Order: sequence, then structure tokens, then C-alpha cells
Amino acid sequence: MTSENLAAPVSWEWRETMYRDGMPAGRGTPQGYGTDPNVVTPHTPWPRTLSEHERALIAVLGDIILPGTADHPAPSAMGIADFIDDWVSAPYKPHPAHRTVIKDGLAIVDDESRRRFGAGFLDLDDARRREIVHFIASPAAAVRWAFFVRLRYLVVGGYFTSDAGFPAIGYHGNVPLLAFPGVSPEARSIIDDELRKLGL
Repeated sequence: MTSENLAAPVSWEWRETMYRDGMPAGRGTPQGYGTDPNVVTPHTPWPRTLSEHERALIAVLGDIILPGTADHPAPSAMGIADFIDDWVSAPYKPHPAHRTVIKDGLAIVDDESRRRFGAGFLDLDDARRREIVHFIASPAAAVRWAFFVRLRYLVVGGYFTSDAGFPAIGYHGNVPLLAFPGVSPEARSIIDDELRKLGL
């Protein structure tokens, strides 16, 4: 390698000229992914795809999967149907596949309700609704099992990553500390045991 091959130091002015918007100058317009999300007043740029009836089904099913308590609101109260509608309506992989699973599964819930009880799921009493949930939660049939697993994943994931769900798992977020308490003796014992198993 000759001295001509070595990169010479460059000034900040040169860097600013060559790199605009994160793209070397002369290489076209950068695509990127857009601006940072607005988490204060969020807005979804895609249309929602679930019907009001499907959203109502999700609200009731969500409350059966993850019942509320005196201290923590039910998923329907914190807007789980809105969250899932937004999720399955998103145009990114694998969201369209999730939309198919959810919509097909909701149809199964209503069809089975009518077959067993002569009424849609929303018109059933709590005991009969739970019977339908036990039916879809059985791994005996792949389609309804896939629906139940996906719905449960979205209900639990959506709930425990929300302002309503954080307190239920003791998550306080980034908060200022006057002192760092360090690792507890119990945690140290577990770490030491694992390190011994690894021969470290």
C-alpha cells in the first residue's frame, strides 16, 4: 500500500458537504424510515381493518384471557381492541398474516357460538362465553389454536407494555436514583451458581 492509498484527515466542513441527510452526496435521495415516532400524540398512518363487531369480540375475549382486578383494569378498559386493530392493520411483515389469523379466528368464535347456543358470542352469558374460549384454546385444531395463541400473545403483550400494565409487573421505567442499591445477595448467589456450572 502506498501513501497515496491512505486516507488523509478530512475537515468537518468536508464531511458536512459529503454527507447530507445521512447519505453520501451524489448517491441519490436517502429513503430512511421517516421521523421518530410521536409518542405524546401518536397517530397511525394506515387505515384500521377490523370491524366494530370484531373489535367488540376482541374486547370481551381479552377480558376472559386476562381478567382485570381491583388494582388493575381489564384489557378492554385500557383499549386492547384498539391496540390489536392497529397491530393487525399495519402493512409490515408479518402483520398481514396476523390479520388473517385474527379475523378467521373471530369468525370461528361467532360460528361456534351460533352452532352450540343459537346466538353470537357477544349475546352469550359469561359461562357460555368461557365454554367457547375453552373450545378455541384447545390445541386439537390447528386453525383455532393458532388464533388463540396469537390473540393471547397480543392481549398479554399489549397490556403489559401499556401504562395500565406497567404497575402490574412492577415496572417503573427510567427513574432517578439517589443511590444504586447494587445486586442483592440472592441474585449474587444465583449468578455465582451459574458461573460455577460454567467453570468460571
